Amino acid sequence: MLRWWLIAWTVLSIFCGQVLASENELQLLARSKFVIENPGLSGQQWRWVREHRLLRVAVWLPMSPPYDITTGLNDYGGINADFLGLIAENLNIRIEILRYPSYHDAISALVNGKADLIAQSGKSQYDRHMLLTRPYSINTPVEVENIDSPSYQHKRRIAICPQLSSESILEQFPGGQLVKFPSNRLALEALMFRHLDIFICDVTTTQYLISQSNFSNLSTRPVYPSFIPVGFAFAALPKNKPWIEVINNILEALPDNVSVEIHRRWNGGFPLSLSEQYPVYTPLEHKWIKNHHNIRVAVVDGNSPISWINASDQLHGIMSDLLTALRLRTGFKFEIRPYPNFDSALKAVESGESDLVAGATQKNIWQHNLLTTRTWLYNSWVMVGKKNARVSMHSPRIVALRDQRPTDWLQLHDDGNVISTDTWRTGLLCVMQDKCDIMFAPLLVADDWLSADEFSGLKILGSVDTAPMRFSLGVSQDLYPLVMILNKALINIPPEELHAITSSSASTNEHLVSAKNFFFDHKSLWISLAVILIVLTVLSSGYLIVLQRRLNILKKSKVISDNANEIKSHFIATMSHELRTPVSAIIGLIELVLKRPQDAVENQKRIQAAWQGGQSLLALIGNILDVSRIEAGKLTLYPCRTPLLPLLESIALLFEGVAALKGLTFYLEMDSELKDDVFVDPLRLRQIISNLLGNAIKFTPSGSVTLRAIHHQAEKDNRINLQIDVQDTGKGISPLAQKNLFERFSQGDNKQTGEGSGLGLYICRRLIDMMGGDMVLQSQPRQGTLVTVHLCLPLLPAAIDTLTGHPAQEIICPDNLQVFVVDDNSAGRMLLEHQFMHLGHHPTSFTSAKALLAYLEHHRADLIVTDCNMPEMDGFELATLIHQHYPETRLLGITADARDSTRLAAIAAGMDGCLFKPVTLEQLTDCIQSLTFTNALPTIRLPATLLEGENGRVFLTLQINELEEMLLWLTQNNGINQPELPSRLHRLRGGLQLLGVPDIEALCIRLEQRMTEQGLAELETALTYLRDTLKLSLQGLKTVLHENGDADAS
Repeated sequence: MLRWWLIAWTVLSIFCGQVLASENELQLLARSKFVIENPGLSGQQWRWVREHRLLRVAVWLPMSPPYDITTGLNDYGGINADFLGLIAENLNIRIEILRYPSYHDAISALVNGKADLIAQSGKSQYDRHMLLTRPYSINTPVEVENIDSPSYQHKRRIAICPQLSSESILEQFPGGQLVKFPSNRLALEALMFRHLDIFICDVTTTQYLISQSNFSNLSTRPVYPSFIPVGFAFAALPKNKPWIEVINNILEALPDNVSVEIHRRWNGGFPLSLSEQYPVYTPLEHKWIKNHHNIRVAVVDGNSPISWINASDQLHGIMSDLLTALRLRTGFKFEIRPYPNFDSALKAVESGESDLVAGATQKNIWQHNLLTTRTWLYNSWVMVGKKNARVSMHSPRIVALRDQRPTDWLQLHDDGNVISTDTWRTGLLCVMQDKCDIMFAPLLVADDWLSADEFSGLKILGSVDTAPMRFSLGVSQDLYPLVMILNKALINIPPEELHAITSSSASTNEHLVSAKNFFFDHKSLWISLAVILIVLTVLSSGYLIVLQRRLNILKKSKVISDNANEIKSHFIATMSHELRTPVSAIIGLIELVLKRPQDAVENQKRIQAAWQGGQSLLALIGNILDVSRIEAGKLTLYPCRTPLLPLLESIALLFEGVAALKGLTFYLEMDSELKDDVFVDPLRLRQIISNLLGNAIKFTPSGSVTLRAIHHQAEKDNRINLQIDVQDTGKGISPLAQKNLFERFSQGDNKQTGEGSGLGLYICRRLIDMMGGDMVLQSQPRQGTLVTVHLCLPLLPAAIDTLTGHPAQEIICPDNLQVFVVDDNSAGRMLLEHQFMHLGHHPTSFTSAKALLAYLEHHRADLIVTDCNMPEMDGFELATLIHQHYPETRLLGITADARDSTRLAAIAAGMDGCLFKPVTLEQLTDCIQSLTFTNALPTIRLPATLLEGENGRVFLTLQINELEEMLLWLTQNNGINQPELPSRLHRLRGGLQLLGVPDIEALCIRLEQRMTEQGLAELETALTYLRDTLKLSLQGLKTVLHENGDADAS
């Protein structure tokens, strides 16, 4: 097992080594933004930047926070990144960060031209003859030690950061042993656990790591005296000198506050000064610091926010932050000694028990014959009193600290009413208990204490008219060098840092916590929380109930959805079978007709069988559309006067032949009283009876099928109770199968599945329900089936023949119409052309609506037949244009979309009618009979003797030439003013008589008698139509002559 672990570790190590051996591009993550108005670049330098818009910066492992930090997988942040971001922003270039596994790999990348620049460079890079920019960060070195370790003179194990020179360090620590660590963080961890004696690194890195890792037992101090802060810079090889010069200009143009902001962002939260000016101490002062490393500091406990000691005996407050800043600048280790009041603290320094008093004012320090440092804080005196009390300033009762009070003011106003106290808390309680009227306190002390709930009844009454108090540090007269050192350190602290120290005094102060019982002090809070919890409980319960209801609804919806999916799958499976069966039969039969054209008799049977298959396919599609209409609630009945007897006889006649083909006996039993007319939808009634008879014949292998119609007396005289029975001697249906027989896609027994779509009975049941009737099924296995339909239909009186005594007028279908057919489908166009030719019309086909519109500009049409769904311009848009520009032209739509909405849309677009595919000859004839053709010309009846063989071709050619000559003359001349017009009309009438067009001949006679422009226009239109018709006749005659082998016909 151990061997396998070793093999896996080896493979992983090799893989990681290969990954790290190559460069890894990082994403620059800069946080600083600043636009330099004038970077100070010359024209030549700007050209260099424009030509080299990519600056490649090499970085290496391990990273050195806070200068370079990788927080994510591929980002690069830190101080270096912030300065690089400013350079990229102001030069408008892209910076590419390339990370290498080691420093030597990064230098090799510079030498090989894979990188242009490195950051965080100093003396070691300068010694390698590399070019450096001006420093962007001052890397002031500091010593880091463990405060629990002995004095540093005995330290032997030393670690340094890579940027410092080991030779210089070892000179300061004779006999020291240099210990190397992979990273600065590991070195600090070793120091924390006393595996190291001292660590030397730059102050920014040190303070950042101490703060981030919470190394509370580590402290820092400056390194003396030989380390001169040089700073970190960008470095490049001499060949990239232009980059160094350009970056130098950018760094010089950056304001100081930008650099301060960047470093303050990464200083780890310590009150660290980033000023380039570091305290300059004399050799004697350095020696004194070395000999007096530990400084005993006397502070007053409970002096919030100046100083207080917490439960862990740690100093907090302004003095804690100030002493930290002083330690960074001096190297002192401050030993905190708390005292109950300023008098005892000052006496401790005076007697030599402590070296330094912190948090006292300058006057208090002088009163005890102590030396003072520079003032580090000015603050005003204020008066604190009760909020609602009226205080008289003539003789107020005053309370003040014994050793910290506005002495000058009290000397002028003291009349013996001043009470002395040792702590701020005692004095404020004195005011709260009405033992005193006002208390004197510094402004920052009053603000801090009055923020506590305990003293919510007090407020600042006003300021005291005296000089502000000056906070200083007090030192024994025997320690004069300490005063000088502290003064230099205080001067080195920037004003904004002192402001930050004093403004952050609102820290946690245990002295401000009330000693009262917490529950009773916040009884209203607890009651509010209890009410909130009760309300939340009720709301949660209600929400859970709502969620449960929603979950139940979702479960029901899922069941419904699953059922719908199952029905859809069943529908697809059933329809694919029902559609594929007739389609495959039609394709196979037509293929046989194409392969064997010589079998005329058999082909006729095959075409008949294919036609029957198409009819069954059409019926199936009709059933599907009916189901969709039923589900959408849009199935509509169209009742009208219907004679029952002829309807039933026609249905029986049709299915009698179907039954005979299967060898079944068909019986028709009809009541003799069914001779009246009823008000019913004949198509839907036929559909019901046909479905029932079709099922009976389909599932009856032998025996008989009976259609029975019985009349029953209705309760009302104007209605008839009709009972229709369909009975067979077939297989019968089991009781279990009868339960779902009238549902969609439901059939009889499972073994019958595949013998129908299962829609017929469902549609019948819904149609019967819509007619107000009912249907009953009685069946037993092997005993046949009886389906009974009961309908109560309105009875209509006998129709009165208003044309009695007049011969019936025969409806004559107009022929010889000029029909334009538009369809993008070639098969559809061919079918319509042949159908119209069979009906005696002259069709012209077009593949698009645009082609038709262009043709209509020069030709007229009696009828336009268009497909409703076409690319570019559909039939509805075409109908709108035809209705606008050619209102007298009739327009008929053809569509495969059998929805009622499509038919209504066609009528709304201006069509005269809309037929659903497939369109039969009978439907075309009926539709044409219903239309009125105002522009249709009389039918041309050519003499039979003139159309025989070659005579017909010659005759038609002569007549066409004569017509074209007349049309050309009418176009070129104004006929009304031409004297030869009557003779031309007379000559024209001779040919018109032979052609058998008396209407055009009569028009010529009228024009001979009286010339009119309207008459000439009508004549020109009629002659144009006659010419086009004769051309079609001539073309047909030529085709016939060519098929008969008459070579001369061409």
